[in-house]
Amino acid sequence: METKTPEPEKEFRFIQEKVVPRRKHKVKKMVYAAVFTVVLAVIFGLVARYVFIKSNHFWIKVLGIDTTEREQITFPSEGAENPTGSDGTGENVTITPSISTTPEPTATITGVPDNEDQATVVEKKIEATVEDYERMLFELKKVATSATSGLAVVTAIENQVDWFDETYETKRTTTGIIIAENNAELLVLTSLDKINGASDLEVTFNSSFSVSGFTVSGKLWSYDKDYNLAVVAVKLKDIPPQKMSSIKIADLGESYSITLGAPVIALGKPDGYNGSMMFGMVSSSGDSYYIMDNRLDVFHTNLNVNNNSDGVIINTKGQIIGIMSEKMKDTANPDVNTVVGISRLKPVIEKLANKTERVTFGIIGEDIPSDVLQSFNLSTGIYVTEVRSDSPAFNAGIKQGDIITQVNEYSVTNISNFASILNNYKPKETVTVVVQRKVKQELSEKSIKVVLELKE
Repeated sequence: METKTPEPEKEFRFIQEKVVPRRKHKVKKMVYAAVFTVVLAVIFGLVARYVFIKSNHFWIKVLGIDTTEREQITFPSEGAENPTGSDGTGENVTITPSISTTPEPTATITGVPDNEDQATVVEKKIEATVEDYERMLFELKKVATSATSGLAVVTAIENQVDWFDETYETKRTTTGIIIAENNAELLVLTSLDKINGASDLEVTFNSSFSVSGFTVSGKLWSYDKDYNLAVVAVKLKDIPPQKMSSIKIADLGESYSITLGAPVIALGKPDGYNGSMMFGMVSSSGDSYYIMDNRLDVFHTNLNVNNNSDGVIINTKGQIIGIMSEKMKDTANPDVNTVVGISRLKPVIEKLANKTERVTFGIIGEDIPSDVLQSFNLSTGIYVTEVRSDSPAFNAGIKQGDIITQVNEYSVTNISNFASILNNYKPKETVTVVVQRKVKQELSEKSIKVVLELKE
């Protein structure tokens, strides 16, 4: 039997194919893809831009977005705090001494002719008549009528529910001052307490002196509780074009120069009725009303008013020099017509008109007489009479009885100066306040950091 020799195992191998990459074609493909992507991106951008431009106006209208560029409003103050030589109308008065017209005896020289003409002075007294008085009142009325074009009637509408669960409206009116136009709205200044809580606001223009008035809706623009001021905005597009010429911006004058006996005119509703008018004079001036972080100048007139009175006081040039206030009356003399001077209100009105952020510190202070400061060996400072709870001053540790002498690098000379210093800062900024605090019958200086907050 043959023995078969086993054949050697054959070595099997798979066929390996080596693919040589085509680099040139790969690079071209990448370049084409990149160019195609860029072209698509450009096309997409152009289409998106076109759609955005075409639909922008539509979406602005649907979403109610306001794109109007509003003009910044300013109320410059030209007067000084304590001017001299003023008649209370803002004009300086030059007093000319009277010269006697009685000729003094002179010596006559014989033989020398006197060729000079001698002036002859004739004095004649003319008594004023009733007609003169009527003409004077007529001129005052012309001033008042012109100034009334800068006023409006603001109506606050509030929804109430009666005993039978029926809804009804109540309306109360107050005087408004047309203070500015910002290219989109007409801004009207009024008293906050008169419109507080209203669900709707209406503003009536040209409502006095037999001029046909018209009413448009308004909205609350801004307000300040401490100053009891509010600004109501009326859209310019809601005012008929033919009526715009009859509306004028009120002329805000200066109240620093008010003096006793200066003639004034009350407009608005001084007797409680819209469109009423009163003539009088300044009966007292130089008083102050302290509010949070500031003080206001207050003067009084001899006009008889009631609890429903409000309005403005103008001088004989038709400039508003004060706003009548029931809220800031002296409790000891509730029947006296109390008026807040316009000059110290101007910076606040400007911020309210522009919706500028305002800061709060949180104290009620008083000016310290110079002799009292000297007794404490101090040159400047204000006395803290009250610290509002949960205010920046309260949280920082300012206490009643402290004397504030400095804020950062600024010396505090009086409460008005203190308010001006605060206007330099924004909410959330930190200021270093230097106070003098009485410890064991002696004053001790302390530096306290206060974080200012946004005023609501």
